[in-house]
Amino acid sequence: MTNQFYDPKVVGRFCEERDPHLAVIAYKRNPGTCDNELIECTNKNSLYRIQAQYLVQRMSPELWKRVLSPDNEHRKEIIDQVVSSSLPESKQP
Repeated sequence: MTNQFYDPKVVGRFCEERDPHLAVIAYKRNPGTCDNELIECTNKNSLYRIQAQYLVQRMSPELWKRVLSPDNEHRKEIIDQVVSSSLPESKQP
């Protein structure tokens, strides 16, 4: 998280098949630059809770619009995780 000398997209892509949790950590390094990669990785590996936490932390209307679109096949799982775990844990109103 503190190493500024690596590209989060490159490291995240490398980690995705080995350990998706490490890929998510790499993608979170610069919020906003790897949103699409983080969403795809968490959807592919069913890491909906992590995705929900990221969505609540980022508070990006564009990102919410993408994730909550009717075309998203993972929409229900994400909504369930946001309501059940991420919003109650959030410290910002």
